[in-house]
Amino acid sequence: MACFLSNRHDTAITIPNVEKNENISIYIIVVRVGSISWTVPHRYNDFVELHEKLSSDHGVAKDILPPKKVIGNRDPAFIEKRRGALEVYLTSIVSFLQRTMPRELALFLDFHLYDILFLLQNLAMHFFMDGDSLLQISKSYTFTTFQVCGIVRL
Repeated sequence: MACFLSNRHDTAITIPNVEKNENISIYIIVVRVGSISWTVPHRYNDFVELHEKLSSDHGVAKDILPPKKVIGNRDPAFIEKRRGALEVYLTSIVSFLQRTMPRELALFLDFHLYDILFLLQNLAMHFFMDGDSLLQISKSYTFTTFQVCGIVRL
């Protein structure tokens, strides 16, 4: 299980490749926190949505996201150039926001699934929002392996 808070300076975000799914380019992001790593697939439109939230709520410069291109966006050279630019973008915003790590960025990078603090924060939010209905529906709750590890390590 990862811990970004303890490994902020030993964190790397890369986009080593792009997969084609029909006519859609999927950027495969590799997140490494300390010795733990995982992959996260995202389309360019996901980056646009994230950037809109980060620029309006967290002071990220509006012009650092690589621009959208309508014509020629399936060209392999363009896709490779965009892949590199998106990698620089992610590295920059993670560095800029590493002390605050906004929830939108943590969700985009799947920190809520692999990082102890974000996983427990997500679990607490789930119980806060849905706790009453969970108690009414069932007398038991099944934790995932990661949730149990996070609780035990806390």
